[in-house]
Amino acid sequence: MSARPKAEPKAKRPAPSRPLSALLPLIGLADREILTRLVITGCVAATANLISLMSLSAELNGWMRGEVLDTPFLIFCLSLLVSYAFSKRFVGLVLTTAFSALAGVRRRFLQTVTLGNHADILDMQARRSFDLGNHHLERIAALLPNLSIAANMMLVAVVAYLYLWTLSTVGATLLLVAGAMIGGWYVREAQRTRALLGQAKESEVRMLQGFSEIVGGNAEIKLGKARRDELAQAVEADVARWEDLKRRHGRNLGELFSWIATIVIGFSAVFVFIFPRMGALSAAELPLVTSVILFLARPLSKFLNAVPDYIAAEDAANQLTTLLAAMPAAEYAPSKLARAPRRFASIELRNVRFAYRAGMRPEPFVIGPIDMTIPAGGVVGIVGANGSGKSTLLRVIPLLFRPDEGQVLLDGQAVEADRLESYRDLFCAVFQDHHLFTRLPQGPTFDAELFREMLAYLKIDHLVPETGDGLLNRDLSKGQRRRVALAVAVAEGRPIIILDEWTSDQDAEFRTRFTNEIIGKLRSLGRTVIFVSHDGNASSVCDVTIHMTNGQMTNSQMTDERTGATRPATALLQETA
Repeated sequence: MSARPKAEPKAKRPAPSRPLSALLPLIGLADREILTRLVITGCVAATANLISLMSLSAELNGWMRGEVLDTPFLIFCLSLLVSYAFSKRFVGLVLTTAFSALAGVRRRFLQTVTLGNHADILDMQARRSFDLGNHHLERIAALLPNLSIAANMMLVAVVAYLYLWTLSTVGATLLLVAGAMIGGWYVREAQRTRALLGQAKESEVRMLQGFSEIVGGNAEIKLGKARRDELAQAVEADVARWEDLKRRHGRNLGELFSWIATIVIGFSAVFVFIFPRMGALSAAELPLVTSVILFLARPLSKFLNAVPDYIAAEDAANQLTTLLAAMPAAEYAPSKLARAPRRFASIELRNVRFAYRAGMRPEPFVIGPIDMTIPAGGVVGIVGANGSGKSTLLRVIPLLFRPDEGQVLLDGQAVEADRLESYRDLFCAVFQDHHLFTRLPQGPTFDAELFREMLAYLKIDHLVPETGDGLLNRDLSKGQRRRVALAVAVAEGRPIIILDEWTSDQDAEFRTRFTNEIIGKLRSLGRTVIFVSHDGNASSVCDVTIHMTNGQMTNSQMTDERTGATRPATALLQETA
């Protein structure tokens, strides 16, 4: 085989520029068509607000001159109705679009968990990525209503400002210049405040992790004062840092809003008291300009109040975007028509190697090369010391962990991505960290009668009453939960059952029954059994025994059906080939 040609070095691409907003694309508001609809709707609402303001000013002027003007008042009422309707329409468009986009993110979480690479999912679970992602989603969803209302009010403010320009060019220009200066200062202060918010969030995560450790290890810390005080002091330090950062963040926000409110009031005073004396405004224009200024104060106030929410939403959106970018792609396209073959002749592992990725374990660990054959209807035992790679191999066999090298063959054919789903459907498993679901399987392949029979066989039926709704009692000990999980696995009817140290939490009776009875029971049901055990005597019930040491298969034995003797697997396979 010729060596691969060396790839030419790629030219360095410039780093992608960071978007102005992570929030808008995430909630589906970066689309031009959607934005156009939102702006038009908001501008109609803003214009109606402005017409109502002008009509009310005309009504007040007429009233002060002793006139009764019904037309402006009718226009005022009508425009208020239009404004209200289109404002609700604007907010509704924002929220429906945003919540649909957030639901799409949740569906992506679901697709990643169900179809993504198992090793990547375990890594993300260890880093609590999905918990944090859902937390960020909830933060954004809670902040969206206030932000959508603030966005609508800002469109109202823009239209009102344009009208102010027609009334007083000098005043509108001064307001624009002052707004630009204040806006620049505000952005700088907001960035500083946002940095404090990020530091507070990091401190909060550490604080909550500390609380979780104290709650999870509550029994242990109550038995040792030194350890308890050490953990409590560490959490107290995180609480103090979180408190300091949140206080600084709140103080900065308070000062920021106080200064801006003072500036807004000062500008209003300039327009109302100083401009008329300078001759910049006539007596007839003064009520209308004053009304516009006061009218602008409400949208600006709403906008300022929404800024902390926007900063928090942007922070959550940035973290969520980073998480989404790191999510693994689906391993295969699921097929609704795919059905697992219920019969097979053999599964073979050829020169299989698997290495944990960086970050999944504190130290690098590799298993392999592994060469083994699993005969249909047989019993395969994997034995070895702790940390030898037994449980890892148990996840490689059903391709939950995809090998870095070598092949897994089903009936002589390599299992590729297009056959991965149906291949995995051959297996059911009770792993060490198994999860007992709250509801029994409801499909046609689940044998409820066999499930009750296995519960009785495993002496657990009295703790799992038949409720009729498919719900399981999960208030059980670890050993009892493993027995229920085995009953569920048998009743699902899949041809291969994987058991990862199933006896580790069982009492003496069931440890003995496992090798003397239970394995035979599963075999009599036509199941292929693959189990991990520390018990060296377990090989007496196995057709194939795999010995693991430091990730290496040091010995493989098979039972010779002709003599009943246990012999090295390699020699026996050569004789029977």
